[in-house]
Amino acid sequence: MSPFPRYYPYAAKSFIQHEFNVNQLNVFLTFRYTMDVTVKPTHDFWLCEVNDIVKAITVSAWQDAWTLLLTVPNVLVLPERVTLKYLGPNQNLRTTWEKQWEPWGPIVSVELPPVQTTRTFTTGPAPQDDVDISNVNVLFIDTTANDITIGGFVGGVNGQVLHIAKLKHTGNNMTLEDHEGGGNQDIHLHAQADETLVNEHGGWNLVCNGDAWYDTSHAKHV
Repeated sequence: MSPFPRYYPYAAKSFIQHEFNVNQLNVFLTFRYTMDVTVKPTHDFWLCEVNDIVKAITVSAWQDAWTLLLTVPNVLVLPERVTLKYLGPNQNLRTTWEKQWEPWGPIVSVELPPVQTTRTFTTGPAPQDDVDISNVNVLFIDTTANDITIGGFVGGVNGQVLHIAKLKHTGNNMTLEDHEGGGNQDIHLHAQADETLVNEHGGWNLVCNGDAWYDTSHAKHV
């Protein structure tokens, strides 16, 4: 069964979607009809613009009979606009009945929802100012072996949401440091002071603007 969404107009023969992955863009090109996946055009047949700047495509691979994945490196922040143009026709982009795909002008790509992933963090007791949360939405804190103190993150992107949850209610403590200034992505807490969970479950909800993380756990500090 074709993965082409029913809500797209019948006249559309292909559509473009993208996802941001740390420092690159994954562009998914889905066709209405089954394609010959034994061949594919060279990368110079694609013209990808990211925020109106032409970006090179370095890798391409068929994902199934309908979907071609194009990789665009050196994209360091989530883009506001992505377009893809096909400079065909080319004999290596064709249906299973050998119909070559016609060229098209720039098609605006639709951003895919972020991938929901988790990570369990156990490092301590020394403060950690560079916890990598690339593509992480839920950070579980396991204080079984030691206290854990976090003063900053790396890998966060604009619009990313991070839920932090302490798994153990007894034993060691969990601390988030406010405005630590470690040179990475600082954490901005409600009362502009460090917060510690002692002998209790709990956590924080943080959002990133690309430079720092902001606590949105409460309407005001409680």
